[in-house]
Amino acid sequence: MAETEAGLVRRVRDLAPAQRGNGRSLHRPLLLLWAVGQAAAGQPRQQPWTQIRDSVTPLLARYAGGQGSQAALYPFWALRNNGLWEVEGGEDFSLTSGGRRPTKATLDEANPMAGLPKDDHELLTQDWALTARIAGSLLLRFFPDVMEEVAHAVGLQKLLAGGIDVALRPRVGELYKDRTTIAAAYGGNKVGGITPLEDGLLSVFSDDKGPYDDSRVPGTDWIAYTGDGLSGNQELIKGNKSMAAYQAERRALRYWHKPHGGDFTFETWAVVVQCRKRWGVGADGNRRQEYVWILAPVASPLSETWTEEVKAALGADDLTVHDDLDLEPSEAGPDDAPGAPTPMDRYRKLSAAARRTAAQRTKRSKLTTVERFLRSAPAREAVILRSDGRCENPECLGHPTERTDKGAPLLEVDHVTQLSDGGDDTPESMIALCPNCHALKTRGSNRRELSRKLLRRARELDQAFSRGEGQH
Repeated sequence: MAETEAGLVRRVRDLAPAQRGNGRSLHRPLLLLWAVGQAAAGQPRQQPWTQIRDSVTPLLARYAGGQGSQAALYPFWALRNNGLWEVEGGEDFSLTSGGRRPTKATLDEANPMAGLPKDDHELLTQDWALTARIAGSLLLRFFPDVMEEVAHAVGLQKLLAGGIDVALRPRVGELYKDRTTIAAAYGGNKVGGITPLEDGLLSVFSDDKGPYDDSRVPGTDWIAYTGDGLSGNQELIKGNKSMAAYQAERRALRYWHKPHGGDFTFETWAVVVQCRKRWGVGADGNRRQEYVWILAPVASPLSETWTEEVKAALGADDLTVHDDLDLEPSEAGPDDAPGAPTPMDRYRKLSAAARRTAAQRTKRSKLTTVERFLRSAPAREAVILRSDGRCENPECLGHPTERTDKGAPLLEVDHVTQLSDGGDDTPESMIALCPNCHALKTRGSNRRELSRKLLRRARELDQAFSRGEGQH
């Protein structure tokens, strides 16, 4: 982007409304949207205070909670501090309110001309794509529930006739080699996993070779996205705080994904439908508490395009953090710790935790599928422990001891009888398979017979470990 364009985008991104007792004060974003609408409509760059006041006051009352004749005074004066507004002769006005702004009577008498800075106005009137991007990002950031209505009210309906989401860049499906190339094209942080692009809209980045344990929830297209913080217990700060804000405001964010050996792709818009807390392993190799944000992909950031399933999940979300910390790390500590339990002891503890969780489940829905996946961690950990890093299919002809780039066994823990078919989330019903055996069990012509053999094998191994007769 040219420096003038980049500067405008940055200033719009940095527009951060003050927090009031009843939420964010949206006076400045609304005045800025009105000014962008005036530019799109070919109106003069500067207009007198009284004309701006009379045009903006009803909008502030309807969309920003601004009541009374003073409502337009605050944004008219305060937007200057963001470098997005000019008031002629403003330096000559006597100020009140602790020197923060002039009185309404002063402005009514002087009736100064005001509007967008000249360079910004020229950019907006010469580059309609840029104007649409800025307008779309402002609407999505500050007025997500009434975007179309506000766009019409400020005169942007023609400019955004193709859709507010269509005006935004990047578009879903765009590919970039790495974070540096994304930042070069759209600004933003080059390393943060949860961070906005230059337009201020939040993006989350998932790299299959990265340190975080992100994954698709099996049987769904939903995403279990690990929170911000490499080592130590994660806290509700920085990226996690941003995620919580988007969750509370029901706003869509951008989800980027980079597979092994592939490029980063803006894969989908997504909304946070739930937040959970679980045990994980930090980059330092130590167990820690971490947030996991459940992301539901959506067709666009416009809520009217979201499926009823997603809307129902959002409606069911009470914004509490669901606790999946029922298994204490000390119950499954490292083998070499002083006084550490034996592998068989650990297996019994993990199995008991898995059974406690399984006994509490009765309902079936997308959210309970998520809960099953996240709360079955003890069961999966028990199966991996039992496998000793080897495929548990006794007839395996693949690569039973292969490992991932992160050094973990290249094994997939499979429910021999699928959960949707009444299978249990407990180790005696689960088995660790190499990718080849997993494919045979899932899609092979002899999968039914293989499933029967694997179920017998899982039960045999579970009984042996429970009796303390495992292979360790």
